[in-house]
Amino acid sequence: MTPARAALLTALALYAAAVITALVFVPWDAAVAPWADLAADQLAAFTPEQVSAIEEYVAAAWLPGVLAWLAPAALALVALLVAPVRNALVRIGPHRKPFVANVLAAAALLAATRIVTLPFVLLAAQARRDYGLLIEPWSTWWLRWLGESLAFVALGALGVGIALAVMRRWPQRGWIAVVAGAVLVALATSAVIPLIQRLEGTAADAALTARVIAMADRIGVDVGTVTVVEMADRSPVINAHVSGWGPTRAVTIYDTVSGTASPAEIDALVAHELIHVREGDVALGTLLAGLAAGGTAALAAGLVLSRRVRARLGASSPGDARMVPLVVAAALVASLVGSIGAVTVSRALEARTDREALAFTGDPQAYADLLVRLAVTNKSTLEPPRWRYALLFTHPTPLQRLALLGQAR
Repeated sequence: MTPARAALLTALALYAAAVITALVFVPWDAAVAPWADLAADQLAAFTPEQVSAIEEYVAAAWLPGVLAWLAPAALALVALLVAPVRNALVRIGPHRKPFVANVLAAAALLAATRIVTLPFVLLAAQARRDYGLLIEPWSTWWLRWLGESLAFVALGALGVGIALAVMRRWPQRGWIAVVAGAVLVALATSAVIPLIQRLEGTAADAALTARVIAMADRIGVDVGTVTVVEMADRSPVINAHVSGWGPTRAVTIYDTVSGTASPAEIDALVAHELIHVREGDVALGTLLAGLAAGGTAALAAGLVLSRRVRARLGASSPGDARMVPLVVAAALVASLVGSIGAVTVSRALEARTDREALAFTGDPQAYADLLVRLAVTNKSTLEPPRWRYALLFTHPTPLQRLALLGQAR
């Protein structure tokens, strides 16, 4: 069996393992499936003024958000399929130093994927500012965007350069190291997310931290670290989530929660996150991400090692800079497709977590009040088109969550 075929079969096996893992361990719920009822009858929980404000914001923000989601993969495909673009990337770096040439070509392409999204990201940010969801200065926003872009380009380009260098040096077995490396990077990324979040700035809130720890003791979980993130000077949105695993496990809460939600609503919010901890949802998500990352790395390696593919692209070896657009396109397109599966899994996990958190708190009114407050404050879409719901929604809609809440009472 050729290395290319072995890598492609490995990709199929890893993708299949991810699907089987999701089928076995995700608490699937037809109420939040892509074809599920969107529970329009729950709209009465909101005033006409609230509904109007949410709809106006969504109308301004949804299209830029979707285009920003699609643009990177689309640009990478253009770079892959249009020969003059591939040839231009080849000319960026020195021919006698293939590693440097590949890193520079990847950096140029990845930077272009960030730049192509910028108009749409700016439109979305302006919509957030117009409707009170973004209050930080533009200078701060730009610094954050530039920092994220530099990290994305630098780490991505280095990863592409190393992967191609390994396959050039060891054409028979090097792809195995590339796949293993992709899996390890996915696992490590999941572990360090809480540490990265703390770079945004943390706030001291002893009362909120004590509330989380006390509730964790009642549920019987180890929360690891409780982090209160400074958000009030950037946005009024309220949110909380769990991330990390092992020694980096953390419950993260925005500092806007304490000044906005009632004590009973905070209990409902914290209970929701602690149920995620109890059920091991971060570990499951990390496992699925690792399998998907390994599958994508194996897919890209199989294509790079294929003599037919290299001939079609005019590449002389697996380390040719003409392979860079192929690797980047494979990664971004797979990420785009994978995100659809990820949100489908996430909606099912969130529906289960709502039910379990309500059972723990025993306060359906506070939970319903929290859901309404979240939707109004964050201007969450109430009645999305079916296709947007299926492709993009990580949570059930606020109306669905209220309907599920009523069913669980």
